[in-house]
Amino acid sequence: MSTPSKKKSSKLIKAISSTKESSKAEKIQVEMKALENEIKSHQYFYYLENSARISDKEFDNLFQKLKKLEAKYPDFASVDSPTKLVGSDISNSSDFEKVKHKIPVLSLENTYNTEELLDWIQKTGPDQIYSVEWKIDGASIVLYYEKGILKRAVTRGTGGVGDDITDNIKTVQNVPHELKSKIDLYVRGEVFMSFEDFEQFNEDFGGKYANPRNLTSGSIKHKYASEVAKRPLQIYTYDVYFPNGRKQIHTHEQALQLIKDEGLPLSPDTVFIPASDMEKQINRLKKKKDKMPFPIDGLVIKMNHLATRDSLGETSHSPRWARAFKFDAMIQESIIEEIIPQVGRTGKITPRAKINPVQLAGTTVNYATLHNQDYITQLGVGIGAKVKISKRGEIIPAVEEVVEPGLNGIYILPKKCPACNSKLQKVDESVDLFCINTSCPERMKHTIEFFCKKKQMDIDGLGERQIEIFFDKKWIQKIPDLYNLSKYKTEMESMEGFGEKSVSLILNGIEKSKSKSLRILLPSLGLHELGHKVTELLIENGYESIESIIELAKKKDALDNLNSMHGIGPRTAEAIIKQLNDPLVLDMIQKLKKSGLNFQAEIVEKSDIRIFEGQAWCVTGSFENFQPRDKAMDLIVRHGGRKVTSISSKTTHLLYGEGAGSKLSKAEDLGIQLVNEKEFIDLLKNDSIPYSNE
Repeated sequence: MSTPSKKKSSKLIKAISSTKESSKAEKIQVEMKALENEIKSHQYFYYLENSARISDKEFDNLFQKLKKLEAKYPDFASVDSPTKLVGSDISNSSDFEKVKHKIPVLSLENTYNTEELLDWIQKTGPDQIYSVEWKIDGASIVLYYEKGILKRAVTRGTGGVGDDITDNIKTVQNVPHELKSKIDLYVRGEVFMSFEDFEQFNEDFGGKYANPRNLTSGSIKHKYASEVAKRPLQIYTYDVYFPNGRKQIHTHEQALQLIKDEGLPLSPDTVFIPASDMEKQINRLKKKKDKMPFPIDGLVIKMNHLATRDSLGETSHSPRWARAFKFDAMIQESIIEEIIPQVGRTGKITPRAKINPVQLAGTTVNYATLHNQDYITQLGVGIGAKVKISKRGEIIPAVEEVVEPGLNGIYILPKKCPACNSKLQKVDESVDLFCINTSCPERMKHTIEFFCKKKQMDIDGLGERQIEIFFDKKWIQKIPDLYNLSKYKTEMESMEGFGEKSVSLILNGIEKSKSKSLRILLPSLGLHELGHKVTELLIENGYESIESIIELAKKKDALDNLNSMHGIGPRTAEAIIKQLNDPLVLDMIQKLKKSGLNFQAEIVEKSDIRIFEGQAWCVTGSFENFQPRDKAMDLIVRHGGRKVTSISSKTTHLLYGEGAGSKLSKAEDLGIQLVNEKEFIDLLKNDSIPYSNE
């Protein structure tokens, strides 16, 4: 029997070794891919369904195992790995990588009335076809797809350079990570939040946020992608660039159809019309704008034919082939006289511009919001600047544009709180400054105002003006002081602008508020993350009194107990425990209990007719026959069902009305039974259950 030579033997050993290495590499790749898929699955259940299938510890073990493998075998790591999507350690906006845009990210020139727009069309292309699209009031973003894979998501920034926020944008529910084709596309879009989703989220956080736009802008630049994933953000895309040539795409209409076919979401109602139909179309959308479920600040008019666009080109600031149209009588020019930083209940600093008075939508406007320092800097706002003022949503006046800059340059917010002189800090959101002193007088005053509001304790006669007067007189400094206000009855009646009738209204309103249950009282205290939704979740889990909730917060395993509740995450759990162990908070609750307030959840009377037995219902939108919509949910509970505050795999039915938010699309994806108002009323009628809104 012959033996192989040393040379042949060496080759054989190398071949066997190579085969073993190849086999080992394949096993590692398979293991990493399996871990990726398992982690993504649990992230979906946790972030999108609010339904954890494994413990936090088990999830962390999977996550760390994948991270170690990726560190050891970086060539096998997927570009779409969950370790790259969640848990970013970016600490603030200045830490985001700056990226030079591959396309011109321009602003649009504004027009403010129909005549001005039609004049532009007449000069630019009276025989052309134009698109008319909603101008969504959110945060502008550019998505860079290479071979169909989302490689980068970049903020508009200066138009030339933006921040790379890819990890955050990948958590937005309707942003595709991979297109249907292996195509190179650069897509512009607007990230936004629907009104309903904003109101629900803001309610859960005690009214911390001013408007959907502000919350959206802060969310996409949050330091943790895992937190962005919990926020109900959406995107609509509206323009596309082809780095390798347009080929058979000749019109904007064809381009939008292509990105729609690739899985990118488009806004509703976009039409393509001849110039002659423009005025009619604008009038139609003017009537519809107030019924839209997401924030809009006008329309965008674009020339459809791409070759004609190319021939027109653009200025350094804006394209010559498009215009933004602001609705009539909602824009006025004024001069900024002063910029006043205001302190809100949560400590958030909101700069407000005092302006020369102007008339907008039938009211005199003396002040307009400037949102935050980023917004001021982006617009170039300073004292003395001539600006354009709008009424967004016909409610909040805002500075929209600088016509002429002020003499002293761009305004910079102070470093200390104007009310208590504490150092201002950035908390959670990178775009906002906060006063974190809980004893700040402005914060205390706004906390009392929040407590008295209609959606909270609804105390008649106690508005901002009355509270400010009583606060300045030191009659009320904290919430419990409201229930001792009657001792100043004689002094109040003698004050100008009050009198016996108005004082009686206030004191009766305060007394009446004592009957409000835990469902209303606890969220009205303005505690961090203890809004209506979280309060409802605690009650659903059997904690029907403030004593039981405080007892829960004091237990050693409180964090685990709270985290195990569907819909309550780690940050919310930590906030509950911290605040309900705070001596100042406990002292406030004790004083309110002594004043006779009701810290017990009301018992819902059950009916013998139990048509909703075993069902879990969620609600979204607004209704004609159920105002507020909680009246419909009370009927469900009374007749055997259970109400839930978010969509998950455990939800059986979604009752939806006009302006339904992201809950509707999420319920559709999960195959949950959808019930509209008429169908719900038919269910009630079948069992002769009264549903009157009276």
